[in-house]
Amino acid sequence: MPPSMKKSSTATPAKERLLATAARLFEAQGYESTGINQIIAESETAKASFYDHFPSKELLGQEYLARYGRKHLELLGLLMQRSATPQDFIAAWVRLIRRQNRSGVFYGCPMANLRAQIGIGSPALASAIASLAADTIEALSGYLRAFYGEKAGTAKHARAVARRIFQIYEGGVHVWRLTGDDAALDDIEPLCLAILDRDCC
Repeated sequence: MPPSMKKSSTATPAKERLLATAARLFEAQGYESTGINQIIAESETAKASFYDHFPSKELLGQEYLARYGRKHLELLGLLMQRSATPQDFIAAWVRLIRRQNRSGVFYGCPMANLRAQIGIGSPALASAIASLAADTIEALSGYLRAFYGEKAGTAKHARAVARRIFQIYEGGVHVWRLTGDDAALDDIEPLCLAILDRDCC
């Protein structure tokens, strides 16, 4: 092993190495296809250290999801702050997806991918995914209410609009994953804009 690699692995705390490696592998090859031994080996961490931090793979999955969720919501918030209108926000969100796709690091929506793989055997993880989806919809809803005011309608109506936007995003990404056709990603923006024009303007 090169000295630089040894220095890097020892300089980074074991928990951080484990989480970074797990995130990379979960997103690139899938949660179910990633074993604990692979995470341990590629993170250059002792097996005992892994179990000190994560007594089970599911607990590692929960921590991975929590960290992804924080970054995901922070990113949406940043895009909202930088966008003059919800239309600009949608355009920026889709540009980000396209840029990630072109760079070869876009594997779809991590929470949707994870939910599709765990089945009914991980209720705590499934609940955490549902909570993150709800938080995403609530963030979109709050943004619409703040921008449109009364035009956004009641809080219930704004949440319904936000849910439709989220559905379009998830649906477009999922169809792209199924078909490999970039047109599915291109469809996200015009469909979301049509919802905004119909329900908020």
